Amino acid sequence: MKRPLCHAFTVMELIVAMGVFAAISLALLSFSQTAVRMISRNFATNHSHEAVRISKLKLLDDLHDAASPFRLFTFNGTTYADDTPTATANQEPLSQKFVSTRANGVRFRQFAGGPYKLSANTTAASTSLTFNFSVTGAAPFYVPQVGDKVVMPLVAREYAISAVTTTPSPGSPNGTVTINDPTGIGFTINTTTAGNTTTGYFYREIAYSVFEGTLRRHANFTGTNRSQFTVVRNKITSPRPFALLFPTASASVDNLALRVSLEAHDPDYTNRRFVNGTVTLQTIIPPLGIPTPVAATDSY
Repeated sequence: MKRPLCHAFTVMELIVAMGVFAAISLALLSFSQTAVRMISRNFATNHSHEAVRISKLKLLDDLHDAASPFRLFTFNGTTYADDTPTATANQEPLSQKFVSTRANGVRFRQFAGGPYKLSANTTAASTSLTFNFSVTGAAPFYVPQVGDKVVMPLVAREYAISAVTTTPSPGSPNGTVTINDPTGIGFTINTTTAGNTTTGYFYREIAYSVFEGTLRRHANFTGTNRSQFTVVRNKITSPRPFALLFPTASASVDNLALRVSLEAHDPDYTNRRFVNGTVTLQTIIPPLGIPTPVAATDSY
């Protein structure tokens, strides 16, 4: 009786099959790892973009709401010093204007409160102005301070505040400020006759600075308040992001556009510590028109 034939793989066939299987498995594993890495990198990059976008919205909102020309300054860790930017040969590609020397800080004024009604008569020589700082009888949400500015649209003048002699409060909304013009307001204003209404708008200086890799917002950049700030964004990689734009390489004119070139980095969003490249904000804030005269000694 014949024994049945037994069919089986030879050793060589098994070796070849194992080699093919290993190659396919290796290829699939490599593809899978690459796909996972690309997905993780994409998530990390999207997170970086979103974090930077949200943090810079406040910066852009404040810059677009500026109510004065921009002034550059430098902070060295101890003191704030105003810069006198000069034009360089570096030409901005979009506007074709020339970028000034750069600084790590920019300051400007922003609307703080008003309109508030002038509540006491003045003479031309008056240096004290009294306003009612309440809003429809409510407590004042703005309290004037030294260094703020008051703009009087009726007389087309603006004055820096050199003293606050009477501070408004919920129970006493009238406040009195002293302007820095020793010659007085220059106008006789009657506030007691029915129908006479003269108002003032108040502006406060704010600033942004970059120091030790953080973007800082100074909500009250006046006097000793300058040292108080909130961190808007960390991991900033551009130490001097602020500059002005000049029409020519040698021109020096006031009321210039602000150029911002701000870079941020997010290296460790995931536990794999993917390095995501920098996210850059490149923008130009156009020159600001000043509707009222500005004193030569207080030109911002």
